[in-house]
Order: sequence, then C-alpha cells, then structure tokens
Amino acid sequence: LKNADGTPGVRLVYIDPPFATKQEFRGSQDQKAYQDKLAGARFLEFLRKRLVFLRELLSDDGSIYVHLDWKKGHYVKTIMDEIFGEQNFRNEIIWCYKRWTAVSDGFQKLHDVLLFYTRRANYLFNQLYEKYADDEAHFTEKDEKGEYRWQYLNGKKYKLYKKEGVRMGDWWDLPYINSMAIERTSYPTQKPEALLERIIKTSSNPGDLVLDCFAGSGTTLAVAEKLGR
Repeated sequence: LKNADGTPGVRLVYIDPPFATKQEFRGSQDQKAYQDKLAGARFLEFLRKRLVFLRELLSDDGSIYVHLDWKKGHYVKTIMDEIFGEQNFRNEIIWCYKRWTAVSDGFQKLHDVLLFYTRRANYLFNQLYEKYADDEAHFTEKDEKGEYRWQYLNGKKYKLYKKEGVRMGDWWDLPYINSMAIERTSYPTQKPEALLERIIKTSSNPGDLVLDCFAGSGTTLAVAEKLGR
C-alpha cells in the first residue's frame, strides 16, 4: 500500500460500522444490506479487533474517522484511546441534521458522532473554512493582497482570519439525504457525499489512498474517486 508520493500505508480511513441496533437492514428491492445483530461487549470486541488492524494499515501521518451514534460513541472512544493513544485524539465531530421526526417522550435525536484520531502527532491536515456567520459585518478592510481581514477594537487594529472564511469547527450542520436526492441509492444507512467530501479533503491529498472497509452504499469510494484519491 503506497500513496502517490511513495509514502507507505493508507492516508485516510473512514468507517461507518454497525451501531449495535440489533436490526437487519434491507435495500429498496428488499435485498439484504447487512445485519447489525451484535450488541454489548460482543459488538465492542468486534469493532476493537478491526480498529487494531486498521491502525497497522495507516501511514505514519494518517488519520481515521469512526462514524457512530449517540449510543455507542463514548464506549468506542475508550477503545480508540487504548489503540491509538489518547494523545492522538483530535476531535469529536458532531454531524447534525434535520429530517422527519416522530412522536417521542424525549428530545428528537438529530445528530451523529465522528471520532477523529491520528496515528502520530505529526499528521496531514488541510484546513477547511466556512463562511462568516455575519457576512463580514465586522470586517472593515483587507490587506493589499486581499489575504487578511482587519477589525478595529478599542482603537487597535487586529488581523483576523484568511479570506477563505472562518476555520471549520467540530459542529457540522449538513442535510440528511432526502428521499428525492439525486445521490440517493436507497441503501438504508447511506451518508451524504457532502459529509465525506469534508473528511477526504481535510485528511488526504490527490493521489492518496482512502480506505472504507464498511463500504455500505459506496459513498466514500465515489467521493474519493471524484476528488482524485
């Protein structure tokens, strides 16, 4: 396994494993998609064995993102702390979304969790940016190259973020795939391309190897190919 620059190992691993729901998922034509019957300690051991293997496949500057829900994220984090080292834990990313909801006796559950770890302290990270929330209302001028914005506070001039926008945070508000979306494959747990695009752009470069061993609907693979990975 080598990346385009000759570096050995996989640069980026993203997995969206079963969530221990005790369900069997089927596709749009009632074909079998996958079983998610393991629960409790059996589920955690199932995932632990695979995480050990995936760490060995990572390049020295590689990253791994594990996609889970609110029920299992905290359990799996303790396992990942052991395997990857707590010092290599980078972010708990919250993916929030809106979708049709049902009557319940609690707050609607509208987010997933992504645990972002790296193999070592030095790792590939391409900074992504979001638009300014206030549409630049507080920025009074740019520098001569248009690369920085400035703000005056109490008579002092402060250099702010690059012109791309605000450095992306760990709270991602991205739409869930609706029933009429062009990218929808009717795979029961398909994730949106926009979500994978952020991850792949952040933690890999063109020509790098990207691995998703729980390939599901193939979203990771499709987006990686579109981005030249």
